[in-house]
Amino acid sequence: MRKSIITSIFYLIFTLLLTVASNSAWAITIYSNESLWQVDAGTTALEDFQGYSEGVQISSLPPLGIGFDVLGGGGFPATYLHHENNTPYGTMHLGNFPNGINKTNRWDDISLYVLPGHEITALGFWNGDGQADTLVARVYDASDALLGTIGAFKGEFAGFIASAPIARVVFDGLTGDGWNHLDGLQTDAATLYVSEPSTWLLLVSGMAGLAFLKRKNLLSGDRG
Repeated sequence: MRKSIITSIFYLIFTLLLTVASNSAWAITIYSNESLWQVDAGTTALEDFQGYSEGVQISSLPPLGIGFDVLGGGGFPATYLHHENNTPYGTMHLGNFPNGINKTNRWDDISLYVLPGHEITALGFWNGDGQADTLVARVYDASDALLGTIGAFKGEFAGFIASAPIARVVFDGLTGDGWNHLDGLQTDAATLYVSEPSTWLLLVSGMAGLAFLKRKNLLSGDRG
């Protein structure tokens, strides 16, 4: 009897976990058309990397509300001047090989996260790599649950809109020849309201002042 109850509880927990995982896997809507994605995403910010010189490592892009983790082989993602013009945004891209085309960063993932004070539910990019392969991006929420994956083939766009704020996106380094680069990175980053310390100080001071005046008035009334 006891064994049967334990088995039933285990089965119930497993079913619940499976349901949550299933729901998470379908928590994003995927787009392959940039224009449609932009319309549905609303206000977005874009980085085309054309304002950078080649070889600049980028640790964050505040207008997009994102930062980048250090790559597996060291360094941050860096700008790369590609010889093919296979995206609408020029030949300067963001690559996973800041230390040059050698074994140091080959196959490294590009992992980005949402900066504090920002909220992102939509992200899009172009696969600027010349290799005939699909650059896959995995999307995670704040609890590190996989919300889904999107992929852009050579010279194509991929984007998503999530049903809830995301926490990070990982571009798979196991693509093409292992030296990968993307372009036209864009998000719907919104700045969250955060009360400044000075605002709280004014509020507390005001409340303290009111309390002091009230106490003073009460004392004055007692004397009368």
